Amino acid sequence: MKKLFLTILILASLLLLVFLILGWLKNNTLNSQLKQSSNLLQRVQAEIEELKAEKDKVTKEKEKLQADTLSYLALNTRLEEEKNKSQNNFEESKKMIMVREKELKGIKEKINDFEKQIAEKKAELSRKEGLVKEKEKLKRKMILVGNILKKERSLYHYNLGVAYSQAKLYDEAIEEYEKSLKYGSLNADAHYNLGLLYENIKKDPQRAIEHYRKYLEIKPDAADKEEVVGWIKKLEAFIRAQLQKR
Repeated sequence: MKKLFLTILILASLLLLVFLILGWLKNNTLNSQLKQSSNLLQRVQAEIEELKAEKDKVTKEKEKLQADTLSYLALNTRLEEEKNKSQNNFEESKKMIMVREKELKGIKEKINDFEKQIAEKKAELSRKEGLVKEKEKLKRKMILVGNILKKERSLYHYNLGVAYSQAKLYDEAIEEYEKSLKYGSLNADAHYNLGLLYENIKKDPQRAIEHYRKYLEIKPDAADKEEVVGWIKKLEAFIRAQLQKR
């Protein structure tokens, strides 16, 4: 009887020990699963934060793109308006030149007519003298009209140069200012604007100095004389420094 009791007691102890071991193993498995779930949750949260940051970045880029688009449209509209204005000025100046050229042609035709009359009326001295005087008068008028035409052509090309400068078409602006000086070399403003373009756009200090000096020669009492003289000195110093480097 004692033996049986001991056997039962041992078996019960062994069974209890087995249950305890199984419980301990189950508890460790649950802890490991909980730790894995926690790590997975942290990774998911980190990915969510990254996605939110990426979304914010995309939103900012979209807003910047919209702002750039509006800015480009505004600039394009302004340039189109300036282009239309320049085109209107161009057409008006062209019409005026055509009128002056027609007038000049008419004067030349009149001179030819008077020369024919002079050749036919040589015998009539008094009349001849009158025709000669009329011819000289017409020649002086032709010279006057020619000078006016030159001034208008000079102004026409100068205005084109200003329009091209405003539209940032600098090569075309320089070409028109040079044409303006061809018809009127005493156009001080054309020299002034060419000086600015050669200094700031073309980076040609020597050409800039030439035009600044021409500007001061034509307008020795210019209000901005001291400022222009300062520009010339600065450019001359720059040229000397470049030569010394060589």
